Amino acid sequence: MKTYVKNMLLFSLILTPVISQAAEAGWTVSSKVVKLVVTQNGGINVRLSPELSGCTSQSGYGAKYASIYHTHPGIKAIHANLLAAYMSNKDVSLWLKDANCTVGEMTLGGTHSS
Repeated sequence: MKTYVKNMLLFSLILTPVISQAAEAGWTVSSKVVKLVVTQNGGINVRLSPELSGCTSQSGYGAKYASIYHTHPGIKAIHANLLAAYMSNKDVSLWLKDANCTVGEMTLGGTHSS
């Protein structure tokens, strides 16, 4: 019985979700905006919770930041929506174009499909 309980505990730990999102193209889970950075070149870096991991952010902010580059045609709208989400504690979902966590699109108020 003791071995059974130990094995069940080990099995449940293996299946417990990790609280970070690995860098890959596609939509993030519904997330909170934790920090916004306006970079020297006019781009924006955003940190989410649950956190991203493995990103290559602009201006060296690290692997937990997704980037919206200053050349993005919707940067002003995305910036406004990220600020609104941050200030109102609403969820967002980002569409990452690549494994570097380059933001292409976003939704305000949860995931893109809900």
